[in-house]
Amino acid sequence: MSKTSLQQQITVHALPSKVWKVLTSPEYINQHLHDGDIICDWMEGSPIMVLSNKDERTGSTHMGQILESVPGMLLKFSFREGDSSTYIVTTFELIVAGDGVELKMKCEGFEATQQEYLIRVQHANLHLQKIKWLAEYS
Repeated sequence: MSKTSLQQQITVHALPSKVWKVLTSPEYINQHLHDGDIICDWMEGSPIMVLSNKDERTGSTHMGQILESVPGMLLKFSFREGDSSTYIVTTFELIVAGDGVELKMKCEGFEATQQEYLIRVQHANLHLQKIKWLAEYS
């Protein structure tokens, strides 16, 4: 297996500010990014922590870092994959287009067989669909 990447995009019929809110606000993050409670200020250089015990912040685990953040335009972060030491770099780019936003997603730095790659593509499509739905209907 070799390290690889994938790119997907979707048109979201919402304001860029709403799409950005879905990407970075706690009320939405846990609905599309991760099943745990994520703690992050989404500023460049900040850690991404996952709260493992809802009662204490001391029960948090470092899961990644914000690599680049341009509010309303670009969000790039690393996030640890499961229990492994592998960090996947994910980039969301928002491009204003006509009646909405072209949301581009790129994931890189993972290893996958052909079948695993196809599963990752499906997962990325579902992830984008969740973001689209949250931005358009919530």
